[in-house]
Amino acid sequence: MIDLSVIIVSYNVKYFLRQCLQSVARAMEGLAVEVWVVDNASIDGSVEMVREEFPWAKLIANSTNLGFAKANNQAIQLAKGRHILLLNPDTIVQEDTFRVVVEFLDAHPEAGAVGVKIIDGQGRFSPDSRRDLPSAWNIFCKLSGLYRLFPKSRLFGRYHLTFLPENEVSPVPVLLGAFMALPRRVLNEVGLLDERFFMYAEDIDLCYRILQAGYKNYYLPTTQIVHFKGESTKSRSLNYVLTFYKASLQFVQKHYRGWRRLPIAFLYQIGIVSAALFSAFKRILNKIYLPVLEVGALYGVGLSLFHFWKGYTGKSFYPSYEVWGLLGYAIAFMLGHAVFLNYTPPYRIRRIAAAVFIGFLMIVLVSYLIPSINVSRFMVLALAGAAVPLGLALRALDNWLRRGRLHLTGNLSHRVLVVAEPSQFARIRRLLFEEIQYPAEFIGFVSPRSHPQALGLPTQLPYLLDRHNPDELIFCNTSLSSQEIISLMMRYFYRKLSFKIIPPYADYLIGPQSILVSRHSLRLYLRLHQPEVLFQKKIFDLGVSLMLLMAYPFTFWIYHEPLAALKSLFGVLLGRYHFVSYSEIPSEEMPLLKEGLLTTDFLRKHYPHTFSLDLMYAHRYSVLLDWKILLTGLPHLGTLRSA
Repeated sequence: MIDLSVIIVSYNVKYFLRQCLQSVARAMEGLAVEVWVVDNASIDGSVEMVREEFPWAKLIANSTNLGFAKANNQAIQLAKGRHILLLNPDTIVQEDTFRVVVEFLDAHPEAGAVGVKIIDGQGRFSPDSRRDLPSAWNIFCKLSGLYRLFPKSRLFGRYHLTFLPENEVSPVPVLLGAFMALPRRVLNEVGLLDERFFMYAEDIDLCYRILQAGYKNYYLPTTQIVHFKGESTKSRSLNYVLTFYKASLQFVQKHYRGWRRLPIAFLYQIGIVSAALFSAFKRILNKIYLPVLEVGALYGVGLSLFHFWKGYTGKSFYPSYEVWGLLGYAIAFMLGHAVFLNYTPPYRIRRIAAAVFIGFLMIVLVSYLIPSINVSRFMVLALAGAAVPLGLALRALDNWLRRGRLHLTGNLSHRVLVVAEPSQFARIRRLLFEEIQYPAEFIGFVSPRSHPQALGLPTQLPYLLDRHNPDELIFCNTSLSSQEIISLMMRYFYRKLSFKIIPPYADYLIGPQSILVSRHSLRLYLRLHQPEVLFQKKIFDLGVSLMLLMAYPFTFWIYHEPLAALKSLFGVLLGRYHFVSYSEIPSEEMPLLKEGLLTTDFLRKHYPHTFSLDLMYAHRYSVLLDWKILLTGLPHLGTLRSA
């Protein structure tokens, strides 16, 4: 007799899935467990990985993405366990999790579903572990933020039931579908997941039907799991919020009638619109707040200098100069900073000085061409002199707002401490700093047993954390049990550390917001494989080549070979070349690019220790990276290709 059927629906999460299955294998000991993996047409090699590395798992490989509910139902109909566990692939379960859940279900026949304590990727308790059913009041408290202001209030904290103790077993209305265990007999009675819910809210629907059938849903915190996507950027994205609200609205339209339905539906619609507007506002503000702040600060400094100089000399100025003249100066310096990428960290002192110099030249050139606005040389020189320290101060402030540290350049050392067995020391060093090339300062190892190369034992972590002040803890899954890793994450989350895990014998590193893989298994994580990113690169080539061609009569002198540069610019405009391409012949996993006027070799001084600049370029590509290379190699346009 099979005690538990574990069902995992996967879609393009190969690395998370492998780690999940490894933790599942540990948790199966002592129980009769079958594991079903339903793959929804992944293209990242998930199916092949499961077949090769986990032959004991029963695999269903769909040719299309059927959605979460339908894929789970496929396996539920074939499963033979007394209990069914719906489990997300981006989770890690403790070694005792399956046993604790099965024993609880066997001892509580009134239980229709059981969920456990969920820990996010930062070691914090996830409020999604338990929730209330949607109601107009609950949604209002969430949208208004009242549930955050009064989390312990039974009146305001019902959305996430934050008034309930985290470590107390309690019946709750809704459990998270990332981990939901149900007796087979209950599913036979209430029915399978509603396949009309493609993604999200199918767990709310199932929990509601279980309650309607007279059963209880239990929150069971006597065992924990880690749910990475609960903390990830993807789950906080606008697309996630909109999809979740729309699915929740679908639940309301299915189950609620009359006076209950209208206010809830109305509030969900407000939530959808508010989420879209807030997300757009946040993205725009993140882009423009520093340039706007810089223009405002420069204008304020210019205004002070203006009144000082006017009072000192007694000179009269045009009335419009105090407003539009000074504002024009400030905008000129802002444009200089934009050209030198001074609104994107990390910041460089020499780039800030160069941007101010360019702004100064723009002001001088315009004043020369339009003598009527050439009012005061003192004002131009004084404001240029003030723009450098002001620019440095603003960027130090920006680093403090972004990372919590008042630092000028933004080259803050990311310090990591690794918890691993001594037998894994050499492998982990090679993986982190040769294959992945992790941009961090390595502090040392903490070993579960004494070793001369280790800084100490896990029991000494409080002392080691105080002494070395790391930013991140990396755990090796071959050295610690899942339960030990989860316990350490929960114990030290208050230090605002980040946590990552190296699965057994893997060539990648998993964290709550990222998967860092070695150069041997990077293909699906290369940004240049994405069509929309290649489109951005083409638009960059088209726009910049047109701009440089228009400026050519005034800038031809900056090129080492002006005629060759002109021909090359026309070649980019016509789509024959890229501005930037690889420095070497690309390997099979690399996306193909046209010949480039410049190569990734111009990044060498920025990344002197990088094993493969081409691979790094394809992995981290952005328009700003192309612009950085173009700024560095602009005089060389045409020379490399002709050579």
